[in-house]
Amino acid sequence: MGSPLRRKHPPHAHLAASGRPSRPGLEARPGDVPAAGTASRRGRAFSAGRSSSTATSTSPSPPYGAYWRALRKLCALELLCGFKVRQLAPTRDRETMSLVREVVRRCSGEGPVVVNLGELLVSCASSITGLAAFGDRCSGDLMEQFLSAISVVIFNISGFCVSDLFPSLWISGGTGTVSSTAEWVMAELMKNPDAMVKAQNEVRRAFKNIGPHDHESQMEELYYTRMVIKETLRLHPPLPLLLPRVCRETCNVGPFEVAKGSRVIINSWAIARSPEHWDDAEKFKPERFENSMADFKGTHFEYLPFGYGRRMCPGSGFGISVLELMVARLLYYFDWSLPDGMRPEELDMDMTVGASAKRTNQLHLVASPYEVLMDL
Repeated sequence: MGSPLRRKHPPHAHLAASGRPSRPGLEARPGDVPAAGTASRRGRAFSAGRSSSTATSTSPSPPYGAYWRALRKLCALELLCGFKVRQLAPTRDRETMSLVREVVRRCSGEGPVVVNLGELLVSCASSITGLAAFGDRCSGDLMEQFLSAISVVIFNISGFCVSDLFPSLWISGGTGTVSSTAEWVMAELMKNPDAMVKAQNEVRRAFKNIGPHDHESQMEELYYTRMVIKETLRLHPPLPLLLPRVCRETCNVGPFEVAKGSRVIINSWAIARSPEHWDDAEKFKPERFENSMADFKGTHFEYLPFGYGRRMCPGSGFGISVLELMVARLLYYFDWSLPDGMRPEELDMDMTVGASAKRTNQLHLVASPYEVLMDL
């Protein structure tokens, strides 16, 4: 298939195009390590059935064993459990309201002002992550250093993950999942004005006549807005290629024999856009989730935005809680429009894959404060 480092399209798109419908997989040696890829739900299901005995994931998490189990337990019980997510509600409330205030500040001049929404979302998500990890002991100076480091990391790993091809060149990095997904949500809503109106009306009905501190308690009422987020994660999964698994023994995946030591790469982006599993697969249609059982738990192999099984993202609950409140408040407090008379179909949706699949060009929008009482 040639070197993925020289390809014009992102790795997940190139890998999807390299497979044929009748054989939705491929074998390759893109670097030091042989690899096998699959873009089929059947291949994913087969891998799920064999994962406990034949595969283990690679960097950035350690090989499966006692150390991995201890880290997983620590994350599950101390850092990312449901109780901890609920405990961090005041932090989410405070930092997302700080985001609202910053947007208000930037658009307080005369005439329409273009806001770099992508930049503000990175700052907000990083602040919440920093406070969740370090607590209020993280001083303003330390937080500034943390945000600066996060920005540098995200910039420097915005490309094909070289560490997956050449272990000797392993590059560490952070995550921008929440901010990049929020940016994709807003971009999709700008390209689909009817969906924007529907989501915005729903949020404004739910938040009407209640104070900001009660906003998160209304998330269960935002049925359509949650479908918008689900649909965005289908079209723009944070990790288009799930973390590779390493075969611990030679096995067969569909028509392929996967040799011991090979990395198995699951193309969740291709699965989520497959017409075999989705009607109008390339179209943004939040309503498709109205009667769907697909969720974020990794139990439906056609929809794996956070992976599946023991190796699925342990912070999905934390991330979704931040994402929902962030998006809801952006829709509640502001009306949004494209700059310079741009039409929805002209908005670029180019993607760069690094720590997460983010927009190549940060989203710039015109924000107009909605006439609601805000205690800012």
